[in-house]
Amino acid sequence: MFYFLLILVSIYALFTFWFAITAFREKCVRAGTLGIVAFLVMAIALFLYAWATSKGLLSGSTAQTIQLVFGVILALFTISMFIPLGRNPKALSGTTGMAEGTAEKFNQKDTAFNIAHVGGYGPEVAKQRWALQSRDPFGGIYWTLVMGLRGQVDGKVNHEKKKGFSPQEITEEMKSTAKYAGADLVGITTVKDDFTYSEGFSYEESKLEVGPAVTTPVDLKHKHVIVLAKEMNFDRINATLTDKNDQSLGEVGKTYYEIAQIACALAAYIRQLGYSARAHHLRNEQIFHVPHAVDAGLGEQGRFNYLITKEYGPRVRLASVTTELELIEDKPVDIGVQDFCNNCRLCERNCPTQALADEKAVVRGYRKWPQEQAKCFSFWVTGGNTFACTLCLKICPWNKPRCFVHKASSFFATRSVVARRVLYWITVIFYGKTIHWKRIPLTEEADMPLETESWGR
Repeated sequence: MFYFLLILVSIYALFTFWFAITAFREKCVRAGTLGIVAFLVMAIALFLYAWATSKGLLSGSTAQTIQLVFGVILALFTISMFIPLGRNPKALSGTTGMAEGTAEKFNQKDTAFNIAHVGGYGPEVAKQRWALQSRDPFGGIYWTLVMGLRGQVDGKVNHEKKKGFSPQEITEEMKSTAKYAGADLVGITTVKDDFTYSEGFSYEESKLEVGPAVTTPVDLKHKHVIVLAKEMNFDRINATLTDKNDQSLGEVGKTYYEIAQIACALAAYIRQLGYSARAHHLRNEQIFHVPHAVDAGLGEQGRFNYLITKEYGPRVRLASVTTELELIEDKPVDIGVQDFCNNCRLCERNCPTQALADEKAVVRGYRKWPQEQAKCFSFWVTGGNTFACTLCLKICPWNKPRCFVHKASSFFATRSVVARRVLYWITVIFYGKTIHWKRIPLTEEADMPLETESWGR
């Protein structure tokens, strides 16, 4: 039992030391300091245990029994990390497992962004929405570039169709092509009518600040959708609600632009093969990306309504390509997100406007955690460091860089409810339960981007 305990506790001690070093590299002083303290406690305990054993102080029956009990508990705890415990069968059904009641389609004009665009939250909010996007050079550039890709989502289809491939072959080609174009994750599912907008919003025809909203009925006939995800930079997302908040705004815009480029390129590639395809990105989309991503097996929908992936947590942005190509669908996954989010609630408790719900509710025929978009959006335009607030992503325990200790933690968390509880408490103890921030007011009036002159002004 001595050698078993010595080896097992040594492994935990070394992992804790590695965690501490990783935390310091991520500039998380609290986590790094507590990690060093925890490592020293385990190291001292191991030294004393080895010393006491060598002196014969632990040879009595009582001491042997205590060692045996402790060893069995530690062994069972370790094994529980590897055993699939607390699985959620409904997650393997994707959005079908969330269905409850009568489904209702959604008009794109009713999103917070578009309500604000036509003055639904007042003319000042409508103006500040675009003005704040222009404050940070990278934020303004990338958000504007995404707008420029609105006209690239569709185009002419080559009249000569490429043939001679099986659904399996063309599916593999689409995934490899999407990753070559820059996508970090790719999944395929069928287009769901419940998650297709009833009508699409027109920026060009809907007059900025005053409205009215102009929409066009969506008539999407494609069968399959290729869902694409692009990782966002960890350090820049963590800059949200700090004096470097512009980095967060710029990173969101940059990633949206990159994923929009990828979607437009993939759709054009498919059309060159002779098959109809349409890209869907932030500024010109006809479908909801997150539910389709869930059905395509990229991850699960979290409490804050973003997609949480096993590889990158919630730190991704999405775009999609719908097509007539006959593709092979991926299957939804169960990575423990529903259980974890139900227990965690850090994003809900830290949301500056309390826009996130504590309990699930039926929203347009699907049970999920609702979000009060008006509260969330109104915060975005109140100060110099609030636009593109990503605090819910920042505090999420799944939001960690792709290094060994974090990849190991997420791997175990996707499998076992025990590991998910451990991950939560590690987050609370080592990183803290609350993110402290202060609002930085606007120091000057931000000019509207020149491009808004063609956006319904």
